[in-house]
Amino acid sequence: MSLIRFTIKSAIVGGIVYYTYEEGLWSKPEETVKLYKKIYANVAPYIKENVPKEVTQELAQLPSVTCISTFMKTSWNKGVMNTMKFMSDLPTHTVNGVTSLYETVEKYIKELDQEKQN
Repeated sequence: MSLIRFTIKSAIVGGIVYYTYEEGLWSKPEETVKLYKKIYANVAPYIKENVPKEVTQELAQLPSVTCISTFMKTSWNKGVMNTMKFMSDLPTHTVNGVTSLYETVEKYIKELDQEKQN
């Protein structure tokens, strides 16, 4: 029974990933902007039409396509810059990690030697 559930869940997730890939969500930012424009054009009218009249507060508008486009470009660039910074600092991180590990192991060995001598 669990194999069937796993297969169904995997098929659903695989279908969602495939659909979003085909629509352009996982490709270039320009393709993602096109997808957002398509979603915005289809969803925005329904949101405006289906707001209950009892709602007294002003509802926030959906972000415009240019806002989303700018945000995605900025986020993408920050991600690329942070990844490159991490990769350039990787030798330093590695040396620090190895040094710390060496010192910890050395301390542990000394403690074991002292316990054996006592």
